[in-house]
Amino acid sequence: MTTSNERRGLTELLESVTTFFGALMIIAALVGVAFLAFGSGTFGGVPGNVCVTQPGTQYGSSNWNVPFAAARPGHSISITGSLQVCADHAALGEQALSVVASLPDVLFWGGVLFLLWRMMVTARRNGPFTPRVAAAMRRLGWFIIVGSAAAAVVHLTATDALLTIMARVTSPFPDLLLVPLHLTVPVLTGAALLTFARIVKAGAAMDAEIQATI
Repeated sequence: MTTSNERRGLTELLESVTTFFGALMIIAALVGVAFLAFGSGTFGGVPGNVCVTQPGTQYGSSNWNVPFAAARPGHSISITGSLQVCADHAALGEQALSVVASLPDVLFWGGVLFLLWRMMVTARRNGPFTPRVAAAMRRLGWFIIVGSAAAAVVHLTATDALLTIMARVTSPFPDLLLVPLHLTVPVLTGAALLTFARIVKAGAAMDAEIQATI
């Protein structure tokens, strides 16, 4: 049976790192909200500068003069390996899509940090090999799998919609085909957590049986 100090020592490093990055995310979010609320021009407010880069594409110099994409009025296109479209005075809808394209990653990592912190707190309070830790680990695993897929779909859909609004492209909405490329590491990580959750749950059940026979 581990003591409270021993359990704290087991989780101290990861709990400290999680708290540190969580605090950074909160500070960055507050700064971003302040810029949106009180800034103007490029640094916040509406209208402002919005740029979007087509993901998963690289164009050689021979493709730069091919009219596969044309900027809509009030927008400009640049190709430096990847296609980028910018609006110096973005409309409200373009500003909103830009936020939607960026928000999923922030929400995903914020959720990961929160659930990881909750798992460390549970392990510190109840011990590392308990059904509650197994349940917390299972929630984290499923969140990583489902959350990463949802974040990739929302990000790529918003990016494609923004590209379609700001430029005339030959193949609208092709980037959803890139979703599986975003899921390899998250799915492996989530599957590993789900497996470890089963191991911890089985270990907790065995420990309970042993304690019952003593």
